[in-house]
Amino acid sequence: MDNRKTTSGRFSLDDASPHLWVLSGEVDVVVNARFREVWPADRRSLEPVEVHMGDVTFIDSSGLRILYEALKVTPEGQRPVLVDVPERAQWIIDVTGLTSRFDFRTSTSPSDDDLPLADLG
Repeated sequence: MDNRKTTSGRFSLDDASPHLWVLSGEVDVVVNARFREVWPADRRSLEPVEVHMGDVTFIDSSGLRILYEALKVTPEGQRPVLVDVPERAQWIIDVTGLTSRFDFRTSTSPSDDDLPLADLG
């Protein structure tokens, strides 16, 4: 598992399940840059990407680029799933016109605990 902490935002990618992504805190240009170091532009997922966002407190256009990456790497004909999207992040996704390109889900199980966010600071 690769956990990266930035100044106030984090992401987690699990090498065993590369389609599971976790974002938390302030997802901004710094988080995006770190994400790019770990997820190369030509990498693809064999399953629809599932982005867990329950702990996101802020997302800007750079953070939205990570969600756009989920669109690009998800197999053709399928849509990425955004899980536990906070209201403010949902508003930004709606305003940018991306809502229809994702499936949305609220978690009802502790399965998100399988993707811990380590403090690497």
